[in-house]
Amino acid sequence: MEMKINCRRCFYELWRKKRLIALIVLLSLLIGIYMMLNVKEMGNYSATASIYSMFYYGEKEEGTKNREIGIEEFSEVVESSNVAKRAVAMLNIEWITVHNIQSMYQISISGNFLYVSTYSYDKKTAVEVANAVAEAFVIEYKNLTGLENIQVFEKADHATYYSGDARNRKLTLLIFTGVGFFLICAIVVFCTIFSPKIQDYEECTLDGTIELLGVIPEIKK
Repeated sequence: MEMKINCRRCFYELWRKKRLIALIVLLSLLIGIYMMLNVKEMGNYSATASIYSMFYYGEKEEGTKNREIGIEEFSEVVESSNVAKRAVAMLNIEWITVHNIQSMYQISISGNFLYVSTYSYDKKTAVEVANAVAEAFVIEYKNLTGLENIQVFEKADHATYYSGDARNRKLTLLIFTGVGFFLICAIVVFCTIFSPKIQDYEECTLDGTIELLGVIPEIKK
């Protein structure tokens, strides 16, 4: 025989057991808060080192007039493998390689300044990588041009934390609270559906397949 689910009865049982549901949700919330406080930080630390360059005059092509050349002309050098290799050698950190260090930083230029901004889950690493990349670029630049018009202006001495874990912590809290709410509601509905107790007239007649002679109600004393 096909089982029929009385949705109204399920909602009634959920409402009748609202205190139990509220208690379980509160307990889940407390567990979620506890777990949230122990969530590992997943945000990024960012550190920035700046490089200063004076303009110099060079020839773009033979026979043309001298033109003013700024640091932006060599900005692509910062992202080269040569700079990455030199920076990795300066750091001497096992897990940092030429391949992954290039994804840890980006550059920006403003006037005579080039900024190397790094990102890492570790505060100290962010600072060290920023300084290493800046110094590596200065050395590589001087080797390429033979000029001394560039230098590290300001080394990174601290890292700023950009919270990514705030979102992770909120998600942890929501997951535990939501799971607690879902589980208690599912248990109440499951118990209601498979309850051996007769709740209405249709269940007594097996949906009209048998003739009902009488019902003996249960009276609570």
